Amino acid sequence: MPPTLAIPHDEMESAARSKTPPGMAPILPPAATRKRRAEEIVLSVFQQWGFQEVVPPIFEYLDVLSHGLGDELIGKGYKVLDRGNGRDLILRPDVTPQIARMVAMGMFADQRPLRLCYSAPVFRYDADHAGRNRELFQIGAELIGPDTASADAEMIAVAIACLHKLGLETFTVTIGQGEFFNTLLAKASISDTVKWQLRCAAAKKNFTRLEEILTDAEVPQSLVDVILAVPTLFGQEHIIEEAASLAGQWEDSLAALDRIREVHRMLTKDGHGDHVLVDLGEIRSFDYYTGLVFNIFIEGSGRELGGGGRYDHLVGCFGQECPSTGFAFDLGRLFRLLD
Repeated sequence: MPPTLAIPHDEMESAARSKTPPGMAPILPPAATRKRRAEEIVLSVFQQWGFQEVVPPIFEYLDVLSHGLGDELIGKGYKVLDRGNGRDLILRPDVTPQIARMVAMGMFADQRPLRLCYSAPVFRYDADHAGRNRELFQIGAELIGPDTASADAEMIAVAIACLHKLGLETFTVTIGQGEFFNTLLAKASISDTVKWQLRCAAAKKNFTRLEEILTDAEVPQSLVDVILAVPTLFGQEHIIEEAASLAGQWEDSLAALDRIREVHRMLTKDGHGDHVLVDLGEIRSFDYYTGLVFNIFIEGSGRELGGGGRYDHLVGCFGQECPSTGFAFDLGRLFRLLD
């Protein structure tokens, strides 16, 4: 028998990647076992909270799903031609718009509240981050129907329950309120395109770009100062009061802060206060987020493990309006934390 040649692990991984599309590497044993275990644990928690699993299709018609995707996700999507009818298809870049479409189409009759969960890969082309995965394994939950602080708090509590069940204890949940930033932008006479540019710059905490856009749009300096302060509002509960002092007498901005204040109070009452921080600078560039948002971080990692938030108008992109909130874990990052 010829001798066995031992190939170093990093060389094996490099060779495997060279034969697969960039960002779409295989998951080998024993990592695949850990992935399956994490998936089963998270889904079991979802089911304990009353969520029912759905399996969305991997392809969607582009002209249909685009109503809920927004330009950013459409731009990152992989598109192919349906050989049967010549229509453009898109390889699923996000699950939440798919669930919004299914709800709007009446697939779940008039069940409200509706609790749905899923585990599915999404596919996004990203040329700006070398080595970043283009096949992302997501596992998440959606709560359709309620427009309440208790619904927002429930989704964060579900995420925390998943982390505890997985044996993860050193984590932080940052909660923000995208509607607060949106109410400030609404006070400036600027186009939707400029608002989107400002959200993107704020999401990256690019203060130079933020100020440049605001100056070019001739936004009054008093409002510029308030908008530039928002990405710095991070810390304990007192941050909410600092934001309220910036908002002054703007009732819509203060109402947005009332929601995050109430959610923070509920989470603290339920014993989650040690894990929660306020981050009003957490602003999403995705078009569909409308209110409270949150991210999940594990100590020692600079990248988020998951996140989500409120998207009250997404179902309405496909039919009748229906308030909703949800979140997803990056399963690829999650299972790598398990022993």
